Amino acid sequence: MWKSNRTSSHHADEDENENAAFGFLEIVFKWSLKDVLNENFYKKQVKKIPDTFSSSDDYKNSFIPPLLEETHSDLYSNVQGVSHAPFCEVLKIERDRKQFKLPKALFYLISMKTTQDNNGKYEPEAGDLVAFTDIKPKRVDDLNTHRCPYNVGYVVAPKDEFSGEVSILSSKFMIETDFRYNDKQKMYAVYLMNMTTNVRIWKALNSQSDGDHLGLIKKVLRPCHDGGENCKFCSQYSYTKEDIIRSQNLNDSQEEAVSSCVGMLNCCHANTKLIWGPPGTGKTKTVACLLFSLLKLKTRTLTCAPTNTAILQVATRLHILVMESLEYDTYGLGDIVLFGNGKRMKVDCYPGLGDIFLDYRVKNLMQCFSPLTGWRRTLESISQFLQDPKKQYFSKIGLKSLEEFVNEKHSHVLSSFCAYKRISRNDDHIMTLEEYVQKLWINIADEYSDEMDNIESFMTLEQFVKKTFRELSEKLKFLIQTLYTHLPKSFISLATVKKMFRALELLRSIGISLCLAKFKQTLDASEKERIPSCFLPSNSEIDEFLKILSLLSSSILLPELNGRNHIEKFCLSNACLVLCTVSSSIKLYTEGMTQVKFLVIDEAAQLKECESTIPLQLPGLQHCILIGDEKQLPALVKSKIADSCGFGRSMFERLVILGYKKHMLNVQYRMHPNISLFPCKEFYDQKISDAPFVMEESYNKSFLEGELYSSYSFINIAKGKEKSGRGHSLMNTVEVAVISEMIKNLKKEFKKTQEKVSIGVISPYNAQVYAIQDKIKEYTSVSDTDFSVSVRSIDGFQGGEEDIIIMSTVRSNGSGKVGFLSNRQRTNVAMTRARYCLWILGNASTLANSDSIWRKLIVDAKRRNYYHEAGEDPKLARVIEDVVFELEILGESESKFKKLSLCENPETDSNSSRGRKPRVPSVTLANQLRGVRSLREDMESLL
Repeated sequence: MWKSNRTSSHHADEDENENAAFGFLEIVFKWSLKDVLNENFYKKQVKKIPDTFSSSDDYKNSFIPPLLEETHSDLYSNVQGVSHAPFCEVLKIERDRKQFKLPKALFYLISMKTTQDNNGKYEPEAGDLVAFTDIKPKRVDDLNTHRCPYNVGYVVAPKDEFSGEVSILSSKFMIETDFRYNDKQKMYAVYLMNMTTNVRIWKALNSQSDGDHLGLIKKVLRPCHDGGENCKFCSQYSYTKEDIIRSQNLNDSQEEAVSSCVGMLNCCHANTKLIWGPPGTGKTKTVACLLFSLLKLKTRTLTCAPTNTAILQVATRLHILVMESLEYDTYGLGDIVLFGNGKRMKVDCYPGLGDIFLDYRVKNLMQCFSPLTGWRRTLESISQFLQDPKKQYFSKIGLKSLEEFVNEKHSHVLSSFCAYKRISRNDDHIMTLEEYVQKLWINIADEYSDEMDNIESFMTLEQFVKKTFRELSEKLKFLIQTLYTHLPKSFISLATVKKMFRALELLRSIGISLCLAKFKQTLDASEKERIPSCFLPSNSEIDEFLKILSLLSSSILLPELNGRNHIEKFCLSNACLVLCTVSSSIKLYTEGMTQVKFLVIDEAAQLKECESTIPLQLPGLQHCILIGDEKQLPALVKSKIADSCGFGRSMFERLVILGYKKHMLNVQYRMHPNISLFPCKEFYDQKISDAPFVMEESYNKSFLEGELYSSYSFINIAKGKEKSGRGHSLMNTVEVAVISEMIKNLKKEFKKTQEKVSIGVISPYNAQVYAIQDKIKEYTSVSDTDFSVSVRSIDGFQGGEEDIIIMSTVRSNGSGKVGFLSNRQRTNVAMTRARYCLWILGNASTLANSDSIWRKLIVDAKRRNYYHEAGEDPKLARVIEDVVFELEILGESESKFKKLSLCENPETDSNSSRGRKPRVPSVTLANQLRGVRSLREDMESLL
């Protein structure tokens, strides 16, 4: 479709240069603002996604209407909140002369000024959809003014590092303008949404209709006769593979899962396998061990996950496993490559991953491949230097000798120096010529500055040799480490690496000898400038070192690659294991890319099936492993219409429905047995057992005194009140106050014991999350590795774990309404995040009357004596009383205020007409209550 003609470190992906993606943008560009604001725009076109499909075309086409609806819904939501959207000011608009073509290819280069406001700092990224406006938008109508009708643009490539321009494709023709010289006119680019993933999905769904690349998709359209299992004829494999797996310290269920997957290598029939990984059962470890086995068996494998966080967790575990097996430092990591958006992935926060991250790898290899300063040139330089350092010295200063320079250029300096020597012959220390000239530098600098510069301020031979050796040594060390770390093993043998390590040993030894060596440099005929014998080619170490350099030069034949893109392709094509997000896997569709045999998708149950079509269509793909747990939350779908049709369902879940067998990981290593008991029984039919170490006494930790704070506890807060908060979400201020008190007490206990603890506070409602964050910000704003508090929604905490989890259920009403809190998958996630303690806060009456899983939870807690009243803790009881009293006072004042505003009191009306607001004494009373509470807390702390 299009290709950026500019050089940028953030170049647009090649996959977005084709007509399929352009077709998707055409559809979005055709939506008027009225269309965007029509919630039912695609309602009649979206149909329920079936469980089985008649053909690959039928399969892919079933996802297209829901994808459009989801995109439309996302855009609708963001347009509605445009007043809070980040934006930047447009400084200049000009056509992209190489790509602009009427009527549709409206490519422009935009210069922008990053703006910092209450909504944050915004700098456009590739894939962003922005709206162009002539005013800073405060409402939806500001996107469609008379002077600037509704116009959106797609960011093809972000800001160019040289020109500072952003490449965009516009939905409408734009007039070339330089706003820097026009004070009366302004233009802004307002962020609406990022469309990268949806564009990639669209492209995958609209790829060529038939071919070998659809092999796997065709096999998952209908039920599988063998349930995805290996056949009896092909599942036998060598003991070598068994030994690889058994060396990884797996439990029986993990070993069986890995063995079954590896067994697919010799199977011509089984193509798709499911591994069921409930919470805490070592799913990430199992994936890493599977990948390690495939690496040992030299099977080219792509590993994907829905999010950066998920793929980074797998990469971290794999990196640790591989590093433990390597004999020579990082040799072997070149067979593994991780890629993605470096800015979002924050790879620097994950120790060691820089050695396998594509951006870093390419940056370092570019220095090796450089013809002027790279590997081969450095070997030549250090060889020439060691063979004749004196020649290199005089070559550097451009003269045969320093005496010659003095005789030819500055005879008066030489005469002066000779006189100095005669006078100072009895002194303890006589300056050398170089020292003498340097002392005279201030006096003659103006007259002889050019000549002095030519010999680097009269650097002595000793200084030159040591400086040059140090520089060349550092360069050679870097290049050697880069090559054995980042080159695939197929390009650098073990024998060559051994030579490299020997070369590094000799380099260190030569460096030590050089530091101890003494150079003699005088003008006496009897003592000419001389290199120490330990630093001559006749020295055995240097002789061996030069021979090794010669062997390395001939044994490492680097490919001739020009530019970043070629080196990227080289790294991706030659790696055995490739890791990225599912969406990013589209990068592997580059022409000439080595085919992938195995596909492993982690967290597959959190992935929309249409997104999995991106990696599933890779040419040459033979086997697919899906790892996940459909009992936890699926992918987020913003559109209610798309969600109701099954758009968020994963391939993992659909294949389970079709009868594919799941290999279950059945030992959990995270939760205290008191925590795991209920979810194990309710969600996993008691098929999960507790690992021995979680049943040990040492795992029974107490962070606060009292049974209410045992390993598992439901804490009833009957006096809580739910109300609408931010964005029509719900919140419960009583539960917020209780959580704040708990965190405060945990902090006090931590100061006493100094026992490291991590705390997670979760809630199903975003308004409650925001309220808790605001209330306890003093504990979350300061980074403390030993006492950490994280506050997130349940959905946002999926995949996470902490020592203590405090859950706020929020709902508190007389009708038993609990909304989406009744979702079993969400409840499962909430209950399986804690290691040592899980404390659930809620109104037991509301939850028990909800006719949901929460009724079972309340009954179970009471039966096991883990049900407690918040009032059992005097501190919590007092906090609840204060908040309830304050709410009652505020409620009464609000009621009185409403009555006053409705009455026809002339005095009130006259006050209102003068812009005065009625006084509300109760608000002042509420403030006084807060002051009393604060005073009481201060007194308690003193006592």
